[in-house]
Amino acid sequence: MARELVRRSLPSGRTARVVMSETADGDAAVGDVTISGSDDVPVDQAGPRPPWTTLHQVHGTDVIEVEAPGARSGSRADAAVTSVTGSPIAVRVADCMPVALLGDRSVGVVHAGWRGLRDGVVEHTIDALVALDSAPVVEAVVGPHIEPCCYEFGEHDLGHLVDRFGPTVRSTTTDGRPALDLTAALMVVLERAGVPATFDGACTSCDERYWSFRADATTCRQAMVAWTEEG
Repeated sequence: MARELVRRSLPSGRTARVVMSETADGDAAVGDVTISGSDDVPVDQAGPRPPWTTLHQVHGTDVIEVEAPGARSGSRADAAVTSVTGSPIAVRVADCMPVALLGDRSVGVVHAGWRGLRDGVVEHTIDALVALDSAPVVEAVVGPHIEPCCYEFGEHDLGHLVDRFGPTVRSTTTDGRPALDLTAALMVVLERAGVPATFDGACTSCDERYWSFRADATTCRQAMVAWTEEG
């Protein structure tokens, strides 16, 4: 079932919540999954009611601002920010990194695969959140994604990413093949921006709670959803 990755009190006094769906919650690729908890947890306590804002993700760097619940859903973008309480924003993944950014009173979500990381989607979203709040980003929350144990990667593209992020992104799979460490690349980005992070640590290819494109070429997706509440 869906897990609440964090529930944080922001400097403004608002509460930010970040929830990650699992396979048991439904396929986020074909619609908004139902985020709920165990049978004895009411939906309004366990997760956000629809409408959510979801994106038409293209491994790019565009960031949209969401100004009402469900607004701009389907926009061609890979990140969203909002300062509106009760306005859930979501990204859908099946190996790429789902990243939530918590601000002074606002939140953002980012779909970050290797292309998006290379091209600066996380930096663009940090800039958008800072502009929205006129205050620094408080924290990044990183959900389950493919880890280097399972992420074999071609040497040519890996070399370009080493040039961009440094040698820590070069790793090996469990069977000794060249691999990309997405976590290490993101850590470089966040450290440069001065943003602390919380990492979930689960590998989507290893963990049966999640879909993985690398593991079985699935078209199914899980969702990271973030929103704020008053108080």
